[in-house]
Amino acid sequence: MLTDGTEGVTAGGRGVGGRVPDSVPPGYAPIAGHARRQHGLVHRTQVLTSHTPRQLDRLVAQGHLVRVQPEVYRVGGAPDGWEPALMAAVLAAGDGAVASFRAAAHLWGLAGFWETPPVEITTPTRRRVRLRDVRVHDSGTLDGIHVQRRRSIPVTSVARTLCDLTACCWPNQIGRALDDALRRKLVTLGRLRSVYADLATRGRRRSTVMRTLLAERSPSFHPGGSDPEVRMVRVLIGAGLPAPVQQHRVRIEGRTFRIDAAYPDQLVALEYEGFEFHTGRTAFDDRYERDRLLRTSGWLLVYVTSRTTDAQLVRDTVRALTDRGLSVPPLTSM
Repeated sequence: MLTDGTEGVTAGGRGVGGRVPDSVPPGYAPIAGHARRQHGLVHRTQVLTSHTPRQLDRLVAQGHLVRVQPEVYRVGGAPDGWEPALMAAVLAAGDGAVASFRAAAHLWGLAGFWETPPVEITTPTRRRVRLRDVRVHDSGTLDGIHVQRRRSIPVTSVARTLCDLTACCWPNQIGRALDDALRRKLVTLGRLRSVYADLATRGRRRSTVMRTLLAERSPSFHPGGSDPEVRMVRVLIGAGLPAPVQQHRVRIEGRTFRIDAAYPDQLVALEYEGFEFHTGRTAFDDRYERDRLLRTSGWLLVYVTSRTTDAQLVRDTVRALTDRGLSVPPLTSM
């Protein structure tokens, strides 16, 4: 096995520490250096910077290098898997190629894209590339704010990935991924607008899906703490109610709490109760104590669960607000 003991290159299931093993012929360290940074992979041109073509052929024949894509080799014994396959495709496609579309969304860990997708990459425009088991796109805009690295793999930025997904995914799926990226601070609305505008000025047709998603998210938009919370707020606004304050901070008796959505002037709090978030004794006790303190401080709580219908949510919120003296305007029928 060829290795210098770094991430992505293993022996017997364990990392090899700090050096090229004595069993590897002298002079192989440069190859291992490239492999360390590329998920155990090297490109032919990288090998030829320190070895002759005949030496490369010998390495392949002896099993030190295994060909996985045209001119791309995996170091013998290095782990296989989806990320190495994605890295191999990027290396095989040449300079400027990046992981993209659903593969990029999965690499960034965006909500709704957790299942391992096919290997998918984008290359500079008009570069004719065909690779085994790889979906290939091309683009004239693969620079600057459009590209980054994720786990050493060149990939479209989160903002560019979201724009690309409008060509192949449903709007609700992209919206969920967008809110997740905002919540995790992987992207900002300003950066997304910049990428969207840059694509348009360079000749790419404007996406009506992305335009709509951006229009729904004003500069003051808050992605909330979860998808159900965001949906809860949208239902209320869609029904004609005032927009509640998301993730509202309340300090009581020296303790600070976050309320999913609140009408602070009326002391009305809306809390999404997800079973998965509140299992366990400690979570139960903390939740009870928080609600007790809110109530003793005059807050009126409205609970929402996965079974709460839109009509029930609106009705319960209207009742709470009117009980606190707020005049609610005529609502949109649900």
